[in-house]
Amino acid sequence: MRRTAVGVMVVALALGAVAATTPAVTVAAEPAPRATYKSYLYTADDAYSCARLMPYINDEVPASLNSVHATAVKACRAISQLRVNGLGLTDDYNPTIVAQGKAARVPIYKPTTLFAPFALVYDPDSPWRDRIGWPVRIRPLQKEGYDKVMAGEPSCIEFISGGTLRLSPYTSHCSAYVAWVAEQVYGINLYPTALGDFCHAAAEQRDRMLTDPANWKQVSAVEAQIAANAGSLVLAAKKKGDPSRPAHNQNGHIAVVLPNVVGVAGTLQDGVTYPDTPAVYDGASFRELIARYGPEIAQAGGLNFEHTVAANGFASYYPAGTQVGVTPIDEVVEFFVYRHQTRVDI
Repeated sequence: MRRTAVGVMVVALALGAVAATTPAVTVAAEPAPRATYKSYLYTADDAYSCARLMPYINDEVPASLNSVHATAVKACRAISQLRVNGLGLTDDYNPTIVAQGKAARVPIYKPTTLFAPFALVYDPDSPWRDRIGWPVRIRPLQKEGYDKVMAGEPSCIEFISGGTLRLSPYTSHCSAYVAWVAEQVYGINLYPTALGDFCHAAAEQRDRMLTDPANWKQVSAVEAQIAANAGSLVLAAKKKGDPSRPAHNQNGHIAVVLPNVVGVAGTLQDGVTYPDTPAVYDGASFRELIARYGPEIAQAGGLNFEHTVAANGFASYYPAGTQVGVTPIDEVVEFFVYRHQTRVDI
């Protein structure tokens, strides 16, 4: 089992601040992102998979950090198997994003992942739900988005598609991905209230959950992991609001929480894309790891992850004075559980 300071070193390299007491360890398998890029812990998916959960299915007891219900594994598989034109959500485009930053552009005819950042993509609104996450194949629109980003302007693009006025972001598509998963897997509507407007929808989705206690319950990171293990729809969200800034800066991020258990988390620490400390060997140590880094999530965003820890996906949303892996994740990210049965239960 890998229980060295390698994981700590990866974190420190990514954040650009290595503690003086950290040993000088070289991790050739994953070079640190450029200093000019966001402070992500990792740029690749961890070694998690839904299949790893199979030995821990136990429907005879309440879901916990040690076991999952069959519905949770069913939901996990359904999320991982979502496809458009044979393509799913992957981390394949992340190295390009890290290397090129906002100059990156996804090939609109040969995409490597759904919901690629720095590309205008179809959102889940009718009539494009069968093309969700696929790049819009209109070169002038893609160039408009690119030019705005390069000029440092808001990247919401207005255009007509399917007879509908649309507003779509160019840089990332977390809200569209979550709405797609919620509908396709759980049968829950998380679409924006304004038809065709997917700009800054993550902040709207977070506000809807926060102000709808009849349907959504806000929970801690540990409670979120346990609820996901029970098969519930669980979301991680962050609203980055500042009334002194323009409306286009009232941004946010949102992701889907995946099931995970002690036995799987312990084996994930053998890799280089999962937090190395605290070492997970029982419920208490796994609870501590979740309290620091959060549960397992799937997200589209500045980087796409089919599976990673929440702190990794939300790393660029940590405010000044906080630190990934040190600041408790509940001080940065909010977690919400859908209170009722979903399509997965049925």
